[in-house]
Amino acid sequence: MPFPSYTVQMIPLALGAVFSWLGLFTPRTELAFLVISSVFVVVAYLHWALVVIERFCEFLGINCLSIRPQPDIERPEPTHEEPRVY
Repeated sequence: MPFPSYTVQMIPLALGAVFSWLGLFTPRTELAFLVISSVFVVVAYLHWALVVIERFCEFLGINCLSIRPQPDIERPEPTHEEPRVY
C-alpha cells in the first residue's frame, strides 16, 4: 500500500479554507470551528494510533501492554543453614 497523500485529518483544513474564503467566519464561529476541528483531529489521530499498535501487536503475536505469565520452574527448597562468617 503506498503512503497516503490524503488523510481524513485534512478535512477541517479544507473546510476552514473554504469557510474563510467565503467570509463565513465571525469571531464566535471561528472559535467554535477551531474547537470542533481540534476534537475531530485528536479523535482521528487516536483512532489511527490504536489501529497501528493493534497491527504491530498482531504481526508480532503479542498483547499490547501485558506480560504473559512464565511457566512455573522448579526451584530448590531453601536450606536453613547457619550463615558462614569468614
